[in-house]
Amino acid sequence: MQLQLDSNDNIEIIVSVHDDYIDTRKTRLTESFLITPGEIIPQWRPKRSTDIRSADLESLLSTEAEIYLVGTGRDQYFPRALELQSFIRVGKAVDFMNSRAACHTYNLLASEGRKVAAAIIIESE
Repeated sequence: MQLQLDSNDNIEIIVSVHDDYIDTRKTRLTESFLITPGEIIPQWRPKRSTDIRSADLESLLSTEAEIYLVGTGRDQYFPRALELQSFIRVGKAVDFMNSRAACHTYNLLASEGRKVAAAIIIESE
């Protein structure tokens, strides 16, 4: 699935989303990753939505964004409340959606100049 590009070449944008990889302007990612308008952080640990742990979400929170998204692979998945403790503790919200929707939402928010961070799962064995 091709995504519409933003005209601002200074921000990290997702160009296309496929089941086994995601292309940004600069690189092809084949493993789960974090993305902010300023950087891509490769090799985020979870390989499936059911792998998400509190420490994984803490790494997303450490980006100090204002809006947090998690792409949970092909299907939408909500982790247990225990896994959300780091967000609950600091009073921040995080939205969970399938990875395609998270990529699209990330691009939209980043292109608006919003301080957004997304953790995207690319499902693998």
